[in-house]
Amino acid sequence: MLDYTLLRKGAYLPCEDEYIIVGDVHGCIDELRQLLLQNGFHINQDGLIDPDSSSKSIILLGDFVDKGSEKKIAQTIEFIYQNYYHLNRDKSRFYLIMGNHEDMIYRYITNDPSLDIKSPKRQEEKRKYYNSADLLERDSELKEKFLMLHRESFPWLKYLYDEHFSVTLTHAPCQEQYLAKDNADAYKKMIKSVSRSKNPNRTLDELIPYLHQEAKENQHYHVFGHLSQPNIRQYKNKICIDTSAIYGNRLSCLLLKERALDFDSTPFLNQQKSATQQYNLLFDFAY
Repeated sequence: MLDYTLLRKGAYLPCEDEYIIVGDVHGCIDELRQLLLQNGFHINQDGLIDPDSSSKSIILLGDFVDKGSEKKIAQTIEFIYQNYYHLNRDKSRFYLIMGNHEDMIYRYITNDPSLDIKSPKRQEEKRKYYNSADLLERDSELKEKFLMLHRESFPWLKYLYDEHFSVTLTHAPCQEQYLAKDNADAYKKMIKSVSRSKNPNRTLDELIPYLHQEAKENQHYHVFGHLSQPNIRQYKNKICIDTSAIYGNRLSCLLLKERALDFDSTPFLNQQKSATQQYNLLFDFAY
């Protein structure tokens, strides 16, 4: 079983920097590149981002693997790997948050005994949800790059500008008692919320009622992905920016500077076959 105590602790972001915070990529490398380009980054023919082309730092909110084609997943890992170490040479300019797909892929490719990997159920789950595992098991060099990125990922990041404005970033929504806490139980909650696939007849608002119940009319925001949606969903200080790029919709980001939030997105570019899903809408009630 994955030892969550081995994960990096969370961290506070420098509040003098500005950030582009990108939702679930899931192998949508073309859309990720386009989103960075339209926000001022220059990318050379070798795929390296010019660190002087933008003052923004990049944060990926988790789930950069799985669901996309193997070709695009490989390109995504390569792009993130080379630019993570390229941009972070002198100071932190590229941050990764742990997603549940990175967590599970790690468990598959390191033969976590608690998964019972050879069982028919796990093999079907692997085929259906975690297609990056087979790719990484065949490609040892790409596997090592993924493992290095996994080790560099944070369970949470926090931007604390002042007593009136902050942004806490996690992959999945979680109850406030777990938010930005450094212990194994909190890490699990921030990486993955309750399974929608195992509860197909319940709405998201029924499955995770704490999210809207704990929402507040203030500027201490909690921003997350994980719950693929047709558009950015916000209720009070709770914001989901996973807008289902791999399902043929859009890849979205939050732009953060000082005490201001803004949003941007780019459409699915049809460079691979999109996945399919039926949306389970978050905050599906009269505001």
